Amino acid sequence: MSDDLNAELQGRLALAFPEGGPNGGMAGRGIVTCAGGVRLFTCAYVLVRILRETLACRLPIQLWHFGGEEISPLMRALLLRHEVELVDATAVLEAFPADIRDGWQLKAYAVAHSRFAEVLFLDADQTPVRDPEFLFETPQYRRARALFWPDIVDLAADNPIWTWVGLAGETCRSWESGQFLVDKREHWAPLQVALLLNERAEAVYGMLYGDKDTFLIAWRLAGAAVEVAPHRPFTDHRVLVQRDFEGGPLFQHRTNSKWSYHSTQYQLDGFVHMEACLGFLEALRAVWNGRLFFPPDRTLAARREEERLERVRGLRLILVADDELELELLEGHQIGGGRSVDRQNWYVVETVQGLKLILHDGDQVTYRLAAGQLGAWRGARLVSPANEARIDEGLAGHEPSHAGDAGQLGGLLHALVDAGGYWARNAPQSRERLISALRLFLQAEPGLRVGLQALGERSADLRAVVDEVLGAFAAEQIRPLDKAVAIGVLGAGYRIPEGGGS
Repeated sequence: MSDDLNAELQGRLALAFPEGGPNGGMAGRGIVTCAGGVRLFTCAYVLVRILRETLACRLPIQLWHFGGEEISPLMRALLLRHEVELVDATAVLEAFPADIRDGWQLKAYAVAHSRFAEVLFLDADQTPVRDPEFLFETPQYRRARALFWPDIVDLAADNPIWTWVGLAGETCRSWESGQFLVDKREHWAPLQVALLLNERAEAVYGMLYGDKDTFLIAWRLAGAAVEVAPHRPFTDHRVLVQRDFEGGPLFQHRTNSKWSYHSTQYQLDGFVHMEACLGFLEALRAVWNGRLFFPPDRTLAARREEERLERVRGLRLILVADDELELELLEGHQIGGGRSVDRQNWYVVETVQGLKLILHDGDQVTYRLAAGQLGAWRGARLVSPANEARIDEGLAGHEPSHAGDAGQLGGLLHALVDAGGYWARNAPQSRERLISALRLFLQAEPGLRVGLQALGERSADLRAVVDEVLGAFAAEQIRPLDKAVAIGVLGAGYRIPEGGGS
């Protein structure tokens, strides 16, 4: 062992639990996991939902990751719904520097710098069989304040790691680090040694398989108390099933068969909670396309329009001379119904020409459409086969998202309704003119019937106007009126949307 390594190891071994702890203090119990990027996020999402919903685990959960580029705003939002606290390790590293760059190295650092005094660490690809909170009350943990589980292999006496750290070699069961429980107040020094060994990953990982036995070596160096589960795990070539102290299955660690967003899942006979896990994966696919996506900076007006479009149901994407389909613009810039290779994400930008609706394939802009009148967006598909495209709100009897938010309506309907509220209160003749105009308008745009009903809630006067307008069509279906006729009646205040009057 080099003098420098020896000095640093001795320095770490002399460390005591800091008064108040780093990051403003550590207290309580919690679960820590590390996950970033599509692959591990998918696993972490299933783990969190199994803990929260299937097992009713109420322990607080921290998920650590490296930088904002590993977790998109939507991914963050999906975890926050299940009371997960996200921690960006790059920010913590600014305050508490350490030479770590990958997920294996991050484990010891995340445990040490988490806000919890007592930590249950779980790899993201774990599926616990039951709520693991009981482990904090087991005699084994209460006695040693540190619990680890064995791996399926041994650490050999002739492994060079022993000499490298200045210990006598011994053959012993390896520790598997997919799960462990530690009271940092009792084991601050060995935890810091484990962190040091992971900082030296370039040398250490060549002697050990990743991070797992860095904890064994650290506890040996510190001479610290520990309890290791007495039973080897049940083994499968793709899943490691760790056992409780009575020998029953407890942690199902999918070491070589991580949950996949895109592929078929590996199914192990007897795997507990398999149906629940598959259900959570399907739920994830319904709201997320399995990609990291970060929209550009947008103005407040563009963001407000995005919020409005998220509430629209019945959007129709029309590719002129090609296809017509229903489109769902979901929160988090995801596309639900209508998702395809060239339609993965969406957002709105504000330009000098007005608002533009952008559809994206994850790598490039594939559709660009401009806001027109009456919930119409006109533009083009920009990738092959390029052609004219439009998106219409509220077609085929679906409800546009104007309900309860008339102030966001644009074009003629906005003007008529705002003016109509004044007319209805003050001028009976103007009230009749408004009713006539709205009847013509509804014939021109029958799909806005539900939106018009919602507008009546702005006032009692306006509700009476809307009821009278809709009452004219109670006995028969609304017959579409040629828009040119409607324009001629309503006057020059109406402009045919870009792309024509169809």
